[in-house]
Amino acid sequence: MNNSLRRPNLVFARVGRLSLHRTWLVEPKPDRNWDLQLSTYDKGLADLNDGDTPLSYDMGTKWDSICRYFRDQPELLDRYEYVMFPDDDLLFDPGNISRLFAIAAQNDLDIAQPSLMPSSHISYPITAHCPAFLLRYSNYIEAMCPVIKTSYFRLLLPSIERWPTGWGQDDIWAMLMPNPVYRAAFIDAAPMIHTRMLYSGEIYQTFKRLGMDPEADLRDVRRSFDKLPKGKLIYGGITAEGKRVGRAAANASNGIHLVRVSAGMRCRRDAFRVGCGMIARIFTRWRYRPAQLKTIVRKDPKTNLVSVR
Repeated sequence: MNNSLRRPNLVFARVGRLSLHRTWLVEPKPDRNWDLQLSTYDKGLADLNDGDTPLSYDMGTKWDSICRYFRDQPELLDRYEYVMFPDDDLLFDPGNISRLFAIAAQNDLDIAQPSLMPSSHISYPITAHCPAFLLRYSNYIEAMCPVIKTSYFRLLLPSIERWPTGWGQDDIWAMLMPNPVYRAAFIDAAPMIHTRMLYSGEIYQTFKRLGMDPEADLRDVRRSFDKLPKGKLIYGGITAEGKRVGRAAANASNGIHLVRVSAGMRCRRDAFRVGCGMIARIFTRWRYRPAQLKTIVRKDPKTNLVSVR
């Protein structure tokens, strides 16, 4: 790659035959602040050349292939400031990927994700787009499309290697840094659409082929950290006008919006319930701020050996 054309960010995407990554490339190349690295598990895509760098081929799943790629090429984490790991079934408006990276950098976030438009297939309504905000600070970031500062990604690599299905990782990613307050956010100014039905991708067949158990990973992650939050919470934000707001104002605005749009969402009941819960949190958990997660250390009374979960 020509150093004079080097961009500050990287999009690393695992893609299959139905990948939507070509829609991301509608953004004119000179305007992009990101390079595209494609990785595939499909031998039939060996001649795929849409990326800015040579195609990577790996028969694994999303997160174990990512770990192998960056362990083999650690210098990339010095070259780039942020890296995004989108699933291949996501749609972005032209320019929104560059906007995501710019907002993450301007607000010095360690990790972020685009919010999800209401027409999306949504697992957790808290991730749904809230147009009143530039971004909302949260204790949760989903594994679908995280945008991660490369210095922080180095810290996350060991946990990703330990639980390579990715299940449970999003419960901890927003709180492993020393001071997680205002370090993780949903970016509403650059939303996306998740087009594929939940739990229907090829990755679930790959889990079976490789003997990987995502539910076991999820259980082990949740057993391995002390004081893991029970809820996915918003505790502040920056409005679309650039005003910083606290927990009460953010939950009030977010909750009212979610209740209002819930009838038109695929997850309407969950969205309505979560919206009502946000409104209730105006009066509850009013001191909440995320704290760094600590691994659970256990000592065997028979052997005196210390183990870390």
